[in-house]
Order: sequence, then structure tokens, then C-alpha cells
Amino acid sequence: MRLFGKKKESKPSENIYEYEIFGGFTITRKPGGYEIMWKSPNVTTISVQTMPVISSEVQTREENGKIHVLTTDCKLKLITREGNTEAYISKI
Repeated sequence: MRLFGKKKESKPSENIYEYEIFGGFTITRKPGGYEIMWKSPNVTTISVQTMPVISSEVQTREENGKIHVLTTDCKLKLITREGNTEAYISKI
């Protein structure tokens, strides 16, 4: 057992989560970020700090400050780095 020595530095962790969303979803601007909401069969809500990056293949419609994703088969990729969550939306 070492009592003295160099402390190991830990790398910043990065977590990646992927979801497949069928039937569309909404993105709403909230204080401190954006909220992504969909049904799967229960209502699921995820908050992110920055505007989600939406692929050009995905069809959207903006209405009253909400972005409605019209494409029915989408992949949502969440990347959490250093406490910040980023979202990427693409077509399956």
C-alpha cells in the first residue's frame, strides 16, 4: 500500500445514449436550455443545455416557439460531457 506518490488524473467521462423515436416529438425552449418530449408509450422528457443539432433529412415545423419533428422514424443521440448534455437528431 502506497502512502505517498503521484495521484492519478482521471479523464473527463463521456456518456453516450441513443434512443429510437417513432411517431415524432417536440422540442421546446425552456429557461436554461431545451426540452425534448415524446411518447414511448409513456411521456418521456429530456432536458439539454444547447439547441439540438437536427439533420437536414429530418422534417420539422416551428409553431409558437415549439419545434415539431414530423419525421416518424428518428434517432436521438445524447452525449454528456463535463455536466453538459448535447443532442443530435437524425433519420433512421
